[in-house]
Amino acid sequence: MEAPRSREQQARDYLKTHRIMELLDHLTSVLLFVRPALKTLGLCDADEVLSDDGHIINLPKFKKEVNKRTQEIWSSF
Repeated sequence: MEAPRSREQQARDYLKTHRIMELLDHLTSVLLFVRPALKTLGLCDADEVLSDDGHIINLPKFKKEVNKRTQEIWSSF
């Protein structure tokens, strides 16, 4: 009879099976690539810290935020 595998080994196997580390690597790369574009579009200030408020971002919420920032940009002219 085979001894039960350690929890650590089970976790490693799970991460490998579901390619979680590859996903995290890809998401990090995308964030580093896209972040300058967010600043260029005025959607992210240079000193702004991107953080999660614990809520899901849906299309209406995204549009509202983009419209708010666009209005701020245009009001400066």
